[in-house]
Amino acid sequence: MGLILRFEEGRFVSVKVKQGALQTWRLGGFVIRHYIDDSCQTTAAALTYQTLFAVVPALTVMYTVLSTFDSFSSMGRVLEDFIFTNIVPENVALAQEYLRGFSQQAQNLSIPSAAFLAVTAFLMLFTVERTFNEIWRIKEPRRGFQRLMMYWAVLSLGPLLVGVGIGVTTYVLSIPLISDVTESLLFLRFLPLFLSASTFTLIYVVVPNTLVPLRHAVVGGVLVAAIFETAKFLFGFVMSRSDFELIYGAFAVVPLFLLWVYVSWTIILMGAELVKSLGVYRFKGSEKLEDSFFQVLIILDVFYQAHQNGEVVTEKKIRNLGSRIELEQWSEYRQQLMALNLIRAVEKGGLVLLKDLSEITVWELYEALPWPLPARSLDEKSGWEAALSKTFESIAGRTEGVLGTDLESLFRSQKQPNPE
Repeated sequence: MGLILRFEEGRFVSVKVKQGALQTWRLGGFVIRHYIDDSCQTTAAALTYQTLFAVVPALTVMYTVLSTFDSFSSMGRVLEDFIFTNIVPENVALAQEYLRGFSQQAQNLSIPSAAFLAVTAFLMLFTVERTFNEIWRIKEPRRGFQRLMMYWAVLSLGPLLVGVGIGVTTYVLSIPLISDVTESLLFLRFLPLFLSASTFTLIYVVVPNTLVPLRHAVVGGVLVAAIFETAKFLFGFVMSRSDFELIYGAFAVVPLFLLWVYVSWTIILMGAELVKSLGVYRFKGSEKLEDSFFQVLIILDVFYQAHQNGEVVTEKKIRNLGSRIELEQWSEYRQQLMALNLIRAVEKGGLVLLKDLSEITVWELYEALPWPLPARSLDEKSGWEAALSKTFESIAGRTEGVLGTDLESLFRSQKQPNPE
């Protein structure tokens, strides 16, 4: 039987086609369940209306940034045409003229009015960041200057980088030797897909306030870009055969634009759920994980070893524990340990051990955490894990003996007389 590749714990693993298809189906179900649980459909609707207010200042910023560089002073219109040609369905592209007019008028606004438009763009980015952090279960958003710089980078450097890419491509194609064979160059056909995939990959890496493995972001970015192209084609195909324009006339561009923006945000948020799931989903047949309390001990062991070596614990080190801890719970584990003043963040990035572990017992840690003691070990262990596993098993055995009373006997012994 043939083999295919799938992700497991951050790496590609060969599996049989039938098994891989089944596991991919389960992964898809996992992504959809989390998409619904995280209320992404509601967020997509909210972002749709915020986009209406944010798209004009975003275009204004794009024109302003590109016009500050002589080499790209005329690139704003080219970049705008590229976006509406390759990202927006043909039926909705009519909105380009309206948005361009709004953007040109916005450049003549007074400072307070321009500031208000800029705030609307920042509010949309704030909603996107908050949603991504909720998807990744991150409770600590970026703060102050760090958040402001991230937002400004998205609004300013994004268009500039895309403009550079288009400018370089245009220059290369203007060379006579190359321009004669442009029709046979396949990469030109895939340039919009490549730029879209790169943009989505960058979004999934930069926006969440956590370390997102690049390989996961690339998988999500490429898949979302492909789905975008498919959705754009289907959207245009369906709308070209509908009676939208007959009913709404020239006004049809507004509901169509709204609908497409909603579809776009739905795809982007679904992609975010996929990227997150690639890091936390455990395929059937993977090694089972320990109970939460034991996972916290494993994490503390990492901090202890790093402290002994004078190192900080990075997100990458924690994600390397993916086969031993539930990465989706890492944010909660971190919050609990920080609340107990056991670990803290450092300015240069990462986390360090804050408290002398000789001052806290296993029992004190157990009482401070919301998780029960593990009943038994799931696999063979060595060192401190083996010794502690035997202790847990002994406790479980004694507890079972003490609580060996059947429920009927328990309730009968506590029976109260019926009130008359």
